[in-house]
Amino acid sequence: MPLYDLQRKRAAEGSLRWCLVEYPTAEAAEDAGMSFDEYVDFVTHAGFLHLADPVARWRELRGEIDRVADFLEQVDELRVVSDGTDLRLGVGGRKWVRSYGHRNFPDGETYTGPVEDDVEGTIRFTFPGLYRGREADGIRLRFERGEVVEATADSGEDFLRQMIDMDAGARRVGEFAFGLNEFVQTFTRNTLYDEKMGGTVHLALGASYPETGSQNESALHWDIVCDLRDGGEVYADGTLVYRGGRFLPNVA
Repeated sequence: MPLYDLQRKRAAEGSLRWCLVEYPTAEAAEDAGMSFDEYVDFVTHAGFLHLADPVARWRELRGEIDRVADFLEQVDELRVVSDGTDLRLGVGGRKWVRSYGHRNFPDGETYTGPVEDDVEGTIRFTFPGLYRGREADGIRLRFERGEVVEATADSGEDFLRQMIDMDAGARRVGEFAFGLNEFVQTFTRNTLYDEKMGGTVHLALGASYPETGSQNESALHWDIVCDLRDGGEVYADGTLVYRGGRFLPNVA
């Protein structure tokens, strides 16, 4: 945790420059349920490298993400609604970080740290929660005053409970994000890609990123992805702004 804290602090202040890039391997392809050639094609498309001018497409995505983040920074409360999910998050006054290839590659998301004691309701995750070689599937969490008060899973429930019992901060939300890379549409069991998937949101239990304004501390930072492409909705201060995996035209 001291090393993780140092990394987050230096990244927030801009004194640490880094970019995480995944190289396609046969083992990663197997995890994704693809042949090696299919996986190479997936990785190539996720980074826009199949296009004649990838840089132009990244610049275009940057504009799209900036428009979404600019809008979200004016919002006090988000409500996410889908099958098994009705979750409210206080985000007023928090910064939305724009991710378009400078720390992860491929990339494509915007994220914040919700107000620590202002997360209420339930969320059912449609994809497995993967963490350092272990997983829990069918995760359902219920929050009161920002803290997980009920946690169940169809499989791996003991592992889920071990993770949220790691320390006091592991039961709180350190990050909430929208995946905005439309070239990532397949779950690959690799969080670097899966959390960028267009039409999804993800929530991280545990440590926050200080640059968002959140100060939640934990040795855990566990990103878990929720698919909203099948009729999911997001409301901003009571107004519908996102449906079926896309922001409405008046947003971005």
